[in-house]
Amino acid sequence: MADQIKAAMPEASFEFELLERDPDHLRTVVAMPNQTRPLIDHASLKLKHRIGRGPFGDVWLATHHQSADDFYEYHEVAVKMLHPLRDDHAQTFVDRFEELFFKCREIQGVCWLHGISIINGKIGIAMKFYEGSLDDRIAWLKGGKLQLSHVLRYGIDLAKAIQALHSVRFLVLNLKPSNFLLDEHDQLILGDFGIPYLLRGIPLLDSDMVLRLGTPNYMAPEQWEPEVRGPISFEADAWGFGCSVIEMLTEIYQTVVIRKEKPDIPSGLPPALENVIKGCFEYDIRNRPQMADILLAFESSQTAVFSDGGWSGLGSRGLTERSNGKGYTAWYLLKDRLQVGDMVRSRKPLNGCKPQTPVIPEGIVVGLDICADKSDFVLVKISRLHNPLRVQASTLERVTSGFSAGDWVCLKEEKSKHSPLGIIHSVQRDGSATVAFLGLEC
Repeated sequence: MADQIKAAMPEASFEFELLERDPDHLRTVVAMPNQTRPLIDHASLKLKHRIGRGPFGDVWLATHHQSADDFYEYHEVAVKMLHPLRDDHAQTFVDRFEELFFKCREIQGVCWLHGISIINGKIGIAMKFYEGSLDDRIAWLKGGKLQLSHVLRYGIDLAKAIQALHSVRFLVLNLKPSNFLLDEHDQLILGDFGIPYLLRGIPLLDSDMVLRLGTPNYMAPEQWEPEVRGPISFEADAWGFGCSVIEMLTEIYQTVVIRKEKPDIPSGLPPALENVIKGCFEYDIRNRPQMADILLAFESSQTAVFSDGGWSGLGSRGLTERSNGKGYTAWYLLKDRLQVGDMVRSRKPLNGCKPQTPVIPEGIVVGLDICADKSDFVLVKISRLHNPLRVQASTLERVTSGFSAGDWVCLKEEKSKHSPLGIIHSVQRDGSATVAFLGLEC
């Protein structure tokens, strides 16, 4: 396999300090010439010693040597050595990595990738080396937990990095404090860019080893059995995010999936923070918050926290866990705000099996009405009525081409790689839709 990978000619890289606004908070930036391929010649990577071990392989400290006619240099890097894969499966992984490589390099807050190589028959991913992780920081602290102000700051860094990966259609699926690296300015860097996602559907060479879509204590229910509990979507990362925050606040997070119990949320948190963490642990993926909702809750809570870790209670407006009697959470309802011109109908119960006669079978939004109590209402024109009805927005769902977000759908032609049954994650107003199928990621 190593002979089949042809590495590009090495090109010099350098780091510089980027001054944005505050001279006391510089950001380290790695600059490199345009790199056409992420492949690295295995001979230029020298493994020194192992520094970590995880469910997908080992992490080694290494040096990456680069030379040309007019220069020679080397960098200290971390290399994630994955468990062995068959040659054809290894090539599949390399192709997926190459798609991610250039997108990932443009994302601030995600570990800088040097490239990929095959070393002694194993895939090795070379990335920037950081001295420590958030897991290390927690282990050294008295009491083994962080102050709330630090949790919020790290949580904001993490949510921004995850949101950026989601924007380029990649999932992490392996969020945990040991994968949250800290740079020289104490900023959190996401050290796993989605290895479980890149390994999806690829069996290990050793048939006795089980390859899971994440690390057990931090996996969402649907990650354990995608074919049964799926589908896997962006909201799977909300669960892992919530697990990690609980560990930051309480030292140890124990799995809740097997016991089917919700984790204990620390008392005394700002309401917005408490509500969004609770939302991360909804078993129905549709009821979990999106990363934008999580980021907003953390940022709003940050303004209410004092330097000693206490909080004032100001600027943290919480959302109720359930918004109506049909099983929808506020996080579900925030995923699609109605606009004038939208076709709508009454929401059905989230997991209702029996058909119900809707109050509004179909209508068009002709006006918006936001009250002082922050309850959103809309004016809906129904064909059989002369005047539009004033209806609470949370009781309606947008319909585009006959479909709504959350609808279960079935492909007309079955695919061999996954189930034809799936759930609509989102429907755009132009009719395009994102569907997560059972046994396949969103």
